[in-house]
Amino acid sequence: MHEQRNVEVRAETPGIPYFNVSNAPPELRFDAYAESVDPIFDTRRESVAGDFSVGLDGFNAGPVLIGRSRMWGATFHYDRDVRKVAQTGVEAVLVQIITRGGDVRLHDGEAIVTRPGDICIADMTRPFATRTDGCDNISMVVHHGALGLDEARLNRLHGNLLRRETLAAQLLGEHARMLVERLPQAGANDALAVARATGLMMGGLLAPHIRDGGQRASVAVAALFRIKRFIRANLAHPELGPDMVARAMGMSRATLYRAFAPLGSVGDFIRRQRLERALSDLADPAQRGKSIAEIAYGWGFADWSTFSRAFKAAFGITPSEARSGAGVMLGAEKAVAGDVLLPQWIRTMDALRLHG
Repeated sequence: MHEQRNVEVRAETPGIPYFNVSNAPPELRFDAYAESVDPIFDTRRESVAGDFSVGLDGFNAGPVLIGRSRMWGATFHYDRDVRKVAQTGVEAVLVQIITRGGDVRLHDGEAIVTRPGDICIADMTRPFATRTDGCDNISMVVHHGALGLDEARLNRLHGNLLRRETLAAQLLGEHARMLVERLPQAGANDALAVARATGLMMGGLLAPHIRDGGQRASVAVAALFRIKRFIRANLAHPELGPDMVARAMGMSRATLYRAFAPLGSVGDFIRRQRLERALSDLADPAQRGKSIAEIAYGWGFADWSTFSRAFKAAFGITPSEARSGAGVMLGAEKAVAGDVLLPQWIRTMDALRLHG
């Protein structure tokens, strides 16, 4: 059972989800902080001093997640290894604007020291790490599709650094500071429009500074992302399973299982994705015209009793209860427990499909 009930969750305005871990009791604040950033980093601290302090608050604007964080009074280690990428990878970039202090960025064996005003770019499909003894930053997680860049440029984003002396860094830094100040007062439609424009502006400012021959994802990580994309695009196909995936990927079943091993079973992943889509449809008023069975069959479940048992095991409620509104309450309970904060936002972004 979750004990993480010290995370403040609220909506500043309808449609602008917000969370804050700065108000947690001091003795629990680091655990709340580490749990919230878990989709991005494994986090630890050492050499903790008497003036130890961490804080994090953030907003969800669809294709752009943005927040402020601070970390002082300890040595902080943030690691994103291949295992972490496989488990929590999302096709997005992490853009961090250093506003106070600094850190050391570790990308493929290269160490880069940052200063206030510098802007650091890391691809969340790549391993990387940071170390700091004290830093404030503004962080944005931006979906690849929001940047308006072609695949060649996306593949070279990882590890780039915009130094504070560049006009691009100054413009992007000012824009990020304005966003974290103004988003709390924005309406949902305005926030989404600004988020989309922010992604395109960011891509335009970064493009001239992308280094040639930048780091690419490992073959294993790239294969895992291709497999996940194919599964998500074909969830409604009744034949979707390990054999269909292996054929589409040009792999043997054994190779598929090895590639997918960091995420567990291929079949379990497909089932969970289908169940989450079914839960979303059952809670959607626009789907009221469909029976529960139609929704289940539409997401590839050929047998009602199998679907019902799997749904109850996954969510703790029946499909009928989800349709009657318990699914909304389920989401609310998770939000109180801290389960629908940054981790849930990242999972939502992982399935994001941008249009136009």
